[in-house]
Amino acid sequence: MTSYSTSPREQENKIDLQQFRPSQNRSIPNLLSIIRLLLIPLMVYLFLKNRYTWAAVVLILSFATDVADGYIARHFNQITPLGKILDPLADKLTQLIFTVALCFTYRQTIPLVVILGIKELVMLLLGVLLLQGGAEPISARWWGKLATGSFYTAVVIILLGGDHLPDRTIWLLSAVVCVLMLYSLIRYILLFQKRA
Repeated sequence: MTSYSTSPREQENKIDLQQFRPSQNRSIPNLLSIIRLLLIPLMVYLFLKNRYTWAAVVLILSFATDVADGYIARHFNQITPLGKILDPLADKLTQLIFTVALCFTYRQTIPLVVILGIKELVMLLLGVLLLQGGAEPISARWWGKLATGSFYTAVVIILLGGDHLPDRTIWLLSAVVCVLMLYSLIRYILLFQKRA
């Protein structure tokens, strides 16, 4: 019978799933991240029902919980292994799902969907490569937060402006967010190259 043993390197890089148990990850930031995930279907529902103002209100609430959970986690020492996954997951799903829904009404945001999809795919790949190498995933930097903030700002303006917003304004908002996301992606790739 052939026996398989893991090398010290493989054992070191093996992820301990016990650290993600709910009993070890009870915190206010994690609760806020879960709330943010639950707000996604509500936002999409309100948008599809043409209740753009209410969709914008929920989106602002979602962004507020994002800012709050990050602040609480850092300043009150409530950073948890599960939170490191929940927080970015809630952010990415909110942006991706809502942007896809948005582009069916506002075609000008299609480039934003493409750039956002590419950015998150590359970021996911970089995260996997770092984990395989035994390193911690790259935490959020100011340029990533800037891109995220610009996304929420642009989408809220589009939602509140509605049909009264000129096409060129929507194009401009979409273009600004795309540029900031590309800049953010380049900075993260450069940071990854330093850590790899």
